[in-house]
Amino acid sequence: MTQNDALAAYLGPELFERLEWHRLTPQQRDAILSVFRVGLGAGAQSGAVSTIDTVLADGKVLICEDGSHWQACERDDAELIEDWGAGALVAIHRQLVYRLDPYQAAEVELLRL
Repeated sequence: MTQNDALAAYLGPELFERLEWHRLTPQQRDAILSVFRVGLGAGAQSGAVSTIDTVLADGKVLICEDGSHWQACERDDAELIEDWGAGALVAIHRQLVYRLDPYQAAEVELLRL
């Protein structure tokens, strides 16, 4: 998942399209992403900010310190989560888990045990 995909999913397609992302310079995009990361770091809107407690099954399962369990939707997402490992600060919002530094995002779904 690219930064564009993650931001579009977070903001919703209508608002993302209004940004006219394709017309922005790299500096403008970086500025918008910086604001986005600050908002996530502050637990903006309905997202939850947590630390990864455990990563299992080659990144397919993510357990956060708050006790929530998440499953990666795609193999690429699992590979990202595996690389992040325990201790990474993440925000989860609208079926996406965002690593805050450096910024990356993966699609997940709540794992009910």
